[in-house]
Amino acid sequence: MPAIVQDGWLYLVSALFAGLTAVAAGSSDYRSWGEVASITYAAAALVCVAVARVAPSTRHPPRVSAVARRVVVVLVLGGAVLAPLAAQLVWRVEGVPGQHAQPEVAVVERAADRVAHNEDPYLAHPTTVGTGPRTDAKQIDENSFFPYLPGMVPFGLVNAVKLPPELQDARVALTGFTLVVGAVALLWSDASLGRRGRALQFLVVLPSGALPMVTGGDDLPVLALMLLGVVLAEQRRPVLAGIVLGLSGTLKFTAWPLLVLMLFAVRDPEDRPAPIRFGMAAALVVAPVLGVGVLLDPASFFDNVVRFPLGLTRVHSPAASPLLGQVLVSADPRHKVLITAALVAVGAVVVLAAFVRYRPRTPAAVVRFTGFAMALATLLAPATRFGYLIYPVNMFIWAYLLDGMTARRLARAARDGERGSAQPAQSASSTSNTVTDAVLVGPLAPPPLSAGVIATDTGLTTMPTSQ
Repeated sequence: MPAIVQDGWLYLVSALFAGLTAVAAGSSDYRSWGEVASITYAAAALVCVAVARVAPSTRHPPRVSAVARRVVVVLVLGGAVLAPLAAQLVWRVEGVPGQHAQPEVAVVERAADRVAHNEDPYLAHPTTVGTGPRTDAKQIDENSFFPYLPGMVPFGLVNAVKLPPELQDARVALTGFTLVVGAVALLWSDASLGRRGRALQFLVVLPSGALPMVTGGDDLPVLALMLLGVVLAEQRRPVLAGIVLGLSGTLKFTAWPLLVLMLFAVRDPEDRPAPIRFGMAAALVVAPVLGVGVLLDPASFFDNVVRFPLGLTRVHSPAASPLLGQVLVSADPRHKVLITAALVAVGAVVVLAAFVRYRPRTPAAVVRFTGFAMALATLLAPATRFGYLIYPVNMFIWAYLLDGMTARRLARAARDGERGSAQPAQSASSTSNTVTDAVLVGPLAPPPLSAGVIATDTGLTTMPTSQ
């Protein structure tokens, strides 16, 4: 199926999802996003269908489709992300009736406000779970839990800076950081444009990225850093990969499974295992950041970051979706601790058994395995929500991206090997003064196996619409 047709189906499904959100969502910020995004996605789907029908009759169908795909991505980014986000920022400042963000936005801002006043971001006795802000008043959620790691605090510091009120919203920093880091990751990746475009779609353009970015967005910087980290790992840069994945591990614990599992696959430019260099680089980033959060008040840190997300505090986390773990805990709340322990044990056993049987040995395999593990964790967690599924969804797409990078690397290695084997023959031909010898011996045709690899790489380069 041509890539432009695949895009059309993705945008059509996105339009249906956004339309359902506009009708059935419980919060007004979700509904307002759905109203705008549904129209944007539907228009994008129609454009993709039209281009798919018209392109074959043009002189360069692949080029026409590729240009159309890029234009549509930019337009959807504006219509499904930037425009709804700008509207929410303005409505929050003006106090328009309704909810204009998810609770995590004000929670991050209040933690940053405390840090700006030289206070611990983690309250010793928090009493609320956070509410969807309707204005930009600074007293909103001032007594709420802060269930994130200390690295999340800087995203709320814009609220403590003298800026136009619309730019003091934490989503401005969260969105800007995600777009910049995600762009760097995809630009540094040497996969085909088609594979990079697909990763961009799921990260920020489709509802998997657009909806959380407009309404909350605390998971998006984590994902952007994880993407950059796995790209660097695939490029055999263990120290840089450790630093970047370490940074993601200072934001949320959701980054830690990938950070730990990458130890088993990261390699250096000489193709040697490099877990020590990777681990030390990550530890040098994670340890001081977490140390600050823990040492200020270990009990408060533990209550906010561990017990509250697991649903083990008197004030329950608002994260609740009818998945298996949540259903079991709700069915017998008196044995919540026991059920939680059993769910953790079951998940650990399944993941460990899968790891022993299918141990990942490449960054792409690590990403796939982590996606499986996080999908299972989302299913079994006692305080969970469907939104956490954006992690495994993105990781499965990143594995596709890394496969493309691997194909490019193998193709380059094959070409380098051919050049090396051609050099002696080229030198031998120099003893002859005939032009015929130089022509026959110099540009040797590659053997069939290498030719196949090179053909694959060329296809990735010149026909991104086939991805």
